[in-house]
Amino acid sequence: MKMRIGKYIAVSFAGILLLATACKEELSKVTNVNEPTDVALKSRSGLIALGKGGLYMSMGNYYASVDDQLGPRAGKNLGYFTTVVYGLHEAMGDVIFIPWGNQSYKFADNPTDITLDDNTNVPMPIGASQPYELKLRNDRAYGPSNTFLMEWTQMYFVNNSMNLLLANIDGAEYQDDADNNKRALKAWAYFWKGYVYSRIGSMYVAGVIVDEPNVTNGNFVSNTDILAEATKNFDLAVQQLDAVDDLDTYTGVVGSLIPGYCQAGKGGVPTPDQWKRNINTIKARNILVNKKVADMTPTDWTAISNLVLDGIKASDPVFVVKSIEDFNRSVIDPNFGSAAAYSATEDGQTFYVSERLVQDFRANDLRFLNNIDTMESPIVNLRGRGLGFGTRWFLMDGGAGMKDGATPVITYADLNNYGVTDTYLAGSYEENELMKAEVLIRSGDVDGGVALIDAVRSLQGAGLAPIGSVAADVALEELRSERRIALLFRGLAFYDARRLGVIDDKSKGGGRDNAVILSFDSNSKLLVNTSAFINYNYLSYFDVPQNEIEFNTPTSSSVSTKGPE
Repeated sequence: MKMRIGKYIAVSFAGILLLATACKEELSKVTNVNEPTDVALKSRSGLIALGKGGLYMSMGNYYASVDDQLGPRAGKNLGYFTTVVYGLHEAMGDVIFIPWGNQSYKFADNPTDITLDDNTNVPMPIGASQPYELKLRNDRAYGPSNTFLMEWTQMYFVNNSMNLLLANIDGAEYQDDADNNKRALKAWAYFWKGYVYSRIGSMYVAGVIVDEPNVTNGNFVSNTDILAEATKNFDLAVQQLDAVDDLDTYTGVVGSLIPGYCQAGKGGVPTPDQWKRNINTIKARNILVNKKVADMTPTDWTAISNLVLDGIKASDPVFVVKSIEDFNRSVIDPNFGSAAAYSATEDGQTFYVSERLVQDFRANDLRFLNNIDTMESPIVNLRGRGLGFGTRWFLMDGGAGMKDGATPVITYADLNNYGVTDTYLAGSYEENELMKAEVLIRSGDVDGGVALIDAVRSLQGAGLAPIGSVAADVALEELRSERRIALLFRGLAFYDARRLGVIDDKSKGGGRDNAVILSFDSNSKLLVNTSAFINYNYLSYFDVPQNEIEFNTPTSSSVSTKGPE
């Protein structure tokens, strides 16, 4: 990663600065196409362009491995992070499945074995197990087919852009109110660095902490230390937000950093206090999803409670992207999509709706009735890659009937880009409320927790009757299923499956019982198994990509860059 990643990061920043509309005047003076110039980075508008492009372009484009193409691939503006990385998380959480060889998906979301209703055990037909197959492909020879490479690359691109931003804020020229301009820009940079370290720490066994642009280091630290670095950067962002004393200047900067198409729907320009509540929700998430439920302590639950009690409110803007700005289809963003949009047709799907997601909906849930329909022909063992790759369902295009601006229940998929769906980059009100509900249920206030689950369902237009007074284990099951439905396509399904032990090997108590699996009998008749057992046996955390190791040799004090087999 050392010198070589510096080169292709510099190329990407040139693209960011050349394409961002906020600094056209300054960019007319740029002559070196390989790196941003001092002219572009010495002005407020140039820094805003870097802060905006360094996030949205880095996450919106497809960056291949250092052995393939250095920088964003032309014509591949497909919302790489919100589509491909979120898609991976959702697939390993078994709310969708992805049978294709791209990025080795067919191995990443393939259970080790499945036991059918008649006790027939069917092993994974195309390999040994997910851990074995993914670790085998953690090699430069596999290029972008290395599953471990995707999220790592995207996140360190964002981190590097924020480092470049921070390195230039103090030395730039501002026409007025330099202090509040700097505070808003620094809050942006520190927030997204905190976000980067949150995702690296929540997905990899180790990472590197890098605070300077275009360089790195070989000191790999544990994911626990990476998560601590996330907290440190979030706290630095809060310090900047606390110091803001002119909201007009602050709003002007942040409103320019967030593209217009990201300010519609649940998006917007957060006030300093609203932004701090967004931070609290992500901090709570970092605690919740990085420990098994069985390992959580009273201190952990108290920490989560304190954060979510001052977390995102229903009226707070959050960080989202959309595929279009308005119903007139006048401003289409080419960089972002969502995992849902790739599941929104019956024919030619990229991602498919899992039977296990469908069975988690409660009867007559309008979110199901308005978003999911039955295929004419069920899919079973697609391409011979395993019984996990089968479904009777597909996502309807929720945007198709919304051209006139009607208010739907929650819409998962917007295939035609009518701008009716939000793709969440960070936290959401529903996530905050469901974390709050979990704290209450696990601390003994079951009725209080259940009431919050009911409130989330009502907010999303589920049309379900209240759960009522139930035992704690029933409430926790309602919470488990509700998180999968209410937070669908927000990149959280895998985290939940991990912390609940579902992805663990069956020898360690993992797996999912009473699962719906499709198969054929000896006469090729469709069988809908309703009591199947799925032994996922997935990696809890990814190894550091070998591409990184070969260009960034770990120091003698580094932790291991590989997790358990």
